[in-house]
Amino acid sequence: MYLNIISLVPSHTEILFALGLGEQVAGVTANCDYPPQALRKIKVGTFACPDSARILSLHPDLVIAGGGIHSKCVTELRQAGITVLNFMPQSVNNIFEIMKKIIEFAGAYEVGGSTVAMLKDKLLLIEEKAKQSACPKVIFVMGKQRLMTPGPASCQYDALRIAGASMISFGEDVSYAPITWDDIIDEDPDIILACGRSENEPLQKRCMGCTLENRPCMQNVEDILHHPFLEKVTAIKTRRVYTIPCHYLCRTGPRLFDGMMKLAQLFQA
Repeated sequence: MYLNIISLVPSHTEILFALGLGEQVAGVTANCDYPPQALRKIKVGTFACPDSARILSLHPDLVIAGGGIHSKCVTELRQAGITVLNFMPQSVNNIFEIMKKIIEFAGAYEVGGSTVAMLKDKLLLIEEKAKQSACPKVIFVMGKQRLMTPGPASCQYDALRIAGASMISFGEDVSYAPITWDDIIDEDPDIILACGRSENEPLQKRCMGCTLENRPCMQNVEDILHHPFLEKVTAIKTRRVYTIPCHYLCRTGPRLFDGMMKLAQLFQA
């Protein structure tokens, strides 16, 4: 069965290609930049602002959207009779659940099944690695001017927990919570993770639609180590501060498991 599938989220695009459905991807957003083959697909707007008319013109059999941010577009597409799978995973297990739904819809049992099996094997290795960790207290700082940190209702929080981190306590329904530098001082984490770029990584191009003057993705470890308010924080004193590219933790697709493995290794040190 050949299908036309459109993805409105970079991580969903990565999932489709990993499941062997790259040829059936008819359109993606301008923010979908991985794998490289995705760059050659027809663009249907940006992640934050998909173009419903453009999507309909491609006659999709399935559109995969990304939760509340796409609610207007999803409503328009469903009213036009399009099948829409609308999700934003709140846990690592949710990723496997949505992969199963895509596999069943597209009949991608062979490649899709082997991909899921491989990722589940990676997850088992991560869990074994995490058992060797001392469960350091970890804060993941998202953003740069307006700071946020993930809560229990987010996939990032779950991924960090599985990798061996001891996380800040929040209500179970909290996806993301605002945080200040004073909060970080009070929590006194053993490790600070922050949005940014890895050492020796090339500068990332500005994402389509991004208007931020100080982009978090450009941040490096030294920016945090020399923050004027944090000198007494344990993570600063021991230099356990790490910047991580968005595709290792914030893109909830196949590469998330590589990021979790790297983090599990960091948490062991």
